[in-house]
Amino acid sequence: MNVAVLSLTRDRLAYTKHCFGTLLKNAGCTFDWWITDQGSTDGTVEWLIANTDATVTAYETNAGICPALNAMLDDVIASADYDVIVKVDNDCELLTPNTLRDVCEYALDRDAIVSPWIRGLRTTPESYACDFGISLTPVIGSIFMAVPAWVFACGYRHPILPTLDGDDSALCGWFQQERGGYVGYIDGYEANHYETTDGQHARYPEYFARREQERLDARMVSA
Repeated sequence: MNVAVLSLTRDRLAYTKHCFGTLLKNAGCTFDWWITDQGSTDGTVEWLIANTDATVTAYETNAGICPALNAMLDDVIASADYDVIVKVDNDCELLTPNTLRDVCEYALDRDAIVSPWIRGLRTTPESYACDFGISLTPVIGSIFMAVPAWVFACGYRHPILPTLDGDDSALCGWFQQERGGYVGYIDGYEANHYETTDGQHARYPEYFARREQERLDARMVSA
């Protein structure tokens, strides 16, 4: 099984160090890693280059989630024949051994878009059914999202919305409505939205204020 992992970073180096450490500890398989940094000024890029084997791309400013992911997807699809492509955020704290390996196997076996259960969110989508250990939901967030690689190999790219994010809801909607696919969380596997969403806002208020201002600016430009 050939696995590619895509990650985005922007400042919050303490999160990157800790959460990427849990990814390496709980992966359970080898993987190729692409990381795009979106204008960090806290030493994140230097740390990534020195401490990971990832292909690191450093932007001077924040391009937005979807544009940055699409650029990485073009490189990943062109570089090798992968079975699963996984987005793992730098605030995703993996808790269960072999999470990456096992969740990717579910994605392949069930031809599904899947994730471990993410704890610490303000809201988590409710499951409407269970199928072979997958709690099916209308959408999963992209904190951790394992996607069969054919989805991107066939040409799907994230739509560039005014907010420059929304990759998770758009992809999950397309996959279910256009392809009749499964989307859901894998029972028995857990990860944390590190320090919880509320805890992140409390620790890095300036990070979220800057992000909200950038979203407002992007909406004004697109109006």
